[in-house]
Amino acid sequence: MNMRRSLIVIVGVFFFVSGCKTTVTNSVTFKSIAIGNMYVNFMGETFTIVPNSSKTVRNIPKGTYTYSTSYDIPAGVTTASTSGAVNGSVIMNADTRITVLYTSSIQGVGTTLNYLVNASISSNDKVETPTGGL
Repeated sequence: MNMRRSLIVIVGVFFFVSGCKTTVTNSVTFKSIAIGNMYVNFMGETFTIVPNSSKTVRNIPKGTYTYSTSYDIPAGVTTASTSGAVNGSVIMNADTRITVLYTSSIQGVGTTLNYLVNASISSNDKVETPTGGL
């Protein structure tokens, strides 16, 4: 009877271990609804994100990763500024999905126009933003 219990425990452990997840499902999506192109530097690659499109990076191992963003300034605009999570870090835990959304606006009148690029970040997990908050 002892041998039978041992066999049941071994088979149970085998099914438990074989059912454990071995793939990484972490992803970061950079999405732009801004006026001009966004250029995102992330994990050693630069992605061009044209208006109304996105780029998803999948299978990212656990860890902290930084990203930075550059952008095209529309013709006729005299200054540019940014707000929000345009540059920063993301922390990837198990099954983390993050989206960085870029928007933009043109402020001012006449010959004094400012192009404002904003980025907001959302996640299904806790994310550290460039300002140090959650």
